[in-house]
Amino acid sequence: MKTERIVLLGVILCFLGGLLLAGCGDRTENEQSTTGAQAPLPQIVRGGIYRVPLLNNPATLDPAYVRDEYGTTLVQQLFDGLVRFDPYLLILPALAETWQVEEAGQVYQFVLREDARFHNGSKVTATDVVFSLSRLLRVEPSPAILPHLLRIVGAKAYRDQTSETVAGLQIVDERTVRIRLAEPHAPFLTALGMYQAKVVPKAEVDRLGEKFGQQPVGSGPFQFGSWDTGRQIRLKRFPGYFADPAYLDEIAYAIYPGDERDAILSDFQDGRLEEMPVFGGARQALSLEEKIQRFHRPSLSLLFYGIRGSRPPLNDPGFRRALSLAIDRQQLVTQVYKGQFEPAWRVLPPGMPGFSPESSAQTDDPAATREDLLSSVKAKAATLPPLEIVSASQSAFAQAELSFIREAWAELGLAVNIKYIPDWPEFEAYLQSDSVQIYRYAWFADIPDPDSFLYSLFSSESPVNFMRFQSRDIDQKLLRARGISDPVERTGMYREIEDRIMESSPLLPLFYLSVDRMYRSHVQGARPSALGSAYMPLHRVWLKMNSPS
Repeated sequence: MKTERIVLLGVILCFLGGLLLAGCGDRTENEQSTTGAQAPLPQIVRGGIYRVPLLNNPATLDPAYVRDEYGTTLVQQLFDGLVRFDPYLLILPALAETWQVEEAGQVYQFVLREDARFHNGSKVTATDVVFSLSRLLRVEPSPAILPHLLRIVGAKAYRDQTSETVAGLQIVDERTVRIRLAEPHAPFLTALGMYQAKVVPKAEVDRLGEKFGQQPVGSGPFQFGSWDTGRQIRLKRFPGYFADPAYLDEIAYAIYPGDERDAILSDFQDGRLEEMPVFGGARQALSLEEKIQRFHRPSLSLLFYGIRGSRPPLNDPGFRRALSLAIDRQQLVTQVYKGQFEPAWRVLPPGMPGFSPESSAQTDDPAATREDLLSSVKAKAATLPPLEIVSASQSAFAQAELSFIREAWAELGLAVNIKYIPDWPEFEAYLQSDSVQIYRYAWFADIPDPDSFLYSLFSSESPVNFMRFQSRDIDQKLLRARGISDPVERTGMYREIEDRIMESSPLLPLFYLSVDRMYRSHVQGARPSALGSAYMPLHRVWLKMNSPS
């Protein structure tokens, strides 16, 4: 038996080889240069309140049940998992001080940090780890990490409630957990960095039950303070954090329901926020502002329009393809977003295994086929009822984008109604209903693996497959791809899967998003992740001068 001692992994996944994520070389403007003489490092200032916008109200702060980036943003500050990602998506230790991989990747043994504590003062133990992973197997709707956890021996029996324990989750001692997989599974270690895999205290979850999501107790650098629904969530420094307490006293998340970007911009300009997301006009509005730091990085994400293809005319793949062909993505990005994003005609984004420059071609349809599809829709458009697009965002940019789409489809003779549901839980409930036709949605990878896109969006078992896309062949291929360890073969399988999906056009990819943030000049240490700003911990962020609350 060969045993490998792992303290720090220098790669995301063993099968990704030399993958270089797009934008990994980008830096914030206040990072030190790596060449030439360096200026003296500034004296770190502890304290202050960091004020950051949250574009909607989270449904819960229990990591097992979070399904939106708003909850993810806070979970990253409140909780730790066994491992974590750094800004460049390398796997680093978190609650696990060290780990071993044995039996050719079939067994993982984690040793917990002795000084790790929950916010209530109790020690983080192997019992809490086993409890946290086990409960994910019975969460409904099932979390995105579930397919990875089902590779653990006995996981399926526990999920089906034919066993009261997971045989492959073993407590060796108070600080040691041993996990046995039924077979080697390439993405498993990386999956443990997903936000759902954060470790929660068994005693608190048992005590609070469903209230745990409103009164969370984690082991992260910040602990829960207060939650004024729809207005503000406040976190405060956890003084007992194992990796040294955070520099900031508090984080104040100002909630802007419905993505009120004009209000965010105004508050940022007036000094009431330390950071803000950047979209089109905000860059122009702040272009002459000198005391601002700007950060841009490509991210593993996609904005798309999902289609519920259960009823005519949306049940016709040719009709769906015509809707896609009618959209000039380059013009959309230029006109609405001032060239900020990269147009998308496929699902997998640049930097993701399986993406290739050839897949970014606008269409593989011959010109004649393209005209036939568009003409077919025009011929019957007058007999069709209006299409409805539902959006959770009512920002000026979302409205301009939706108007662009409506005008593009009007040239086919199609009428379009826009429905706005700015409350996120209500929006997701609508997506689960039979009423939805087309919905506007952004997807951010949970891990740097194609499975995070293709399984999450298109598996018939995925809880976020709001398109209700179903294909037994695709389901089988997705499961088969997870067991492939050869990087070339695995990449080829995901390209084949994407090709098959796009033949059906169950969604309309529009553009690949990027991480674009602006920070006040006194903000230091901000380094957003390529997984998106929601994944950026604020543990090492500090303020040159303490801001007023």
